[in-house]
Amino acid sequence: MSATGGRVVVKLSALVCVQNQEDRLSECLRRLWFCDEVVVVADRCSDGSIEVARRHGAMVIAGIFPLESQRRAAGLEAASGDWILEIAPDERVHSALAWEIRATLKMGPEGDWFEIPVANHLAGERLRGGWSGPLGVESDVRLYRPGAKTWAARRSDRGEAVGAAAAPLRGELHKDVGSGMGDLLDQLNRLSAAAAEDLAEGGALPPWSRSVRGGLSAFLRSYVGRRGWREGGRGLALAALCGLYPLLAHVKACEVVQARAAAQAGTGARDAGKVVRLGVG
Repeated sequence: MSATGGRVVVKLSALVCVQNQEDRLSECLRRLWFCDEVVVVADRCSDGSIEVARRHGAMVIAGIFPLESQRRAAGLEAASGDWILEIAPDERVHSALAWEIRATLKMGPEGDWFEIPVANHLAGERLRGGWSGPLGVESDVRLYRPGAKTWAARRSDRGEAVGAAAAPLRGELHKDVGSGMGDLLDQLNRLSAAAAEDLAEGGALPPWSRSVRGGLSAFLRSYVGRRGWREGGRGLALAALCGLYPLLAHVKACEVVQARAAAQAGTGARDAGKVVRLGVG
């Protein structure tokens, strides 16, 4: 924050983490015209995402970041703004939200973070109900002071806000979740695989009963609590996917544990064979 001609100037940094999403990145960056700087963290990108980011004048941090906390830490370390606006490549900031953010920051708001409503669109049509858990949310903390949001050392984590909340913003962040339910299935597969790796590294797996209860709770939260029933068949399908997430993560975590145990056993057998051969020689 600086003073220019007697007025306070607030610097706003946008943070975008991308992994092989060049087809969506350009439009996302184009709509960040109102930010003072844009930082793009390119995680293991093998497509043209880095070139797209540079064409739009973004600062690019390229590398290998397996954990969400590592991606965010790299971006936040490079960002120099008084406030951070966190955006995904499949999200768009329309003009109403852009002007609201700039006007709000100019007034010197109290609080450390803002929650922004999220308008989720599937196949170009907005779905207003059913969004819960890893597949999508209806609002999220996306605008915050540096240090006001933290991430656990996991592969998939939305982060947790710390400090005082400011009044929620009214403008919506537009998110394109995919061209159909097939894209949501792909997303469920990726997210459950990442969650499985985290579970497998956490020690003993939770009992199956906990995963079953978690699945039932996630289904009801999506279909009833988040009003997925208003969206007809698509709302029911979305709730079913939310309910499947804990079960899929558990099944995949068991597979990861078994695969690692088999790999260790194979390594041990090979090492033992080497010892025997060396002894005979």
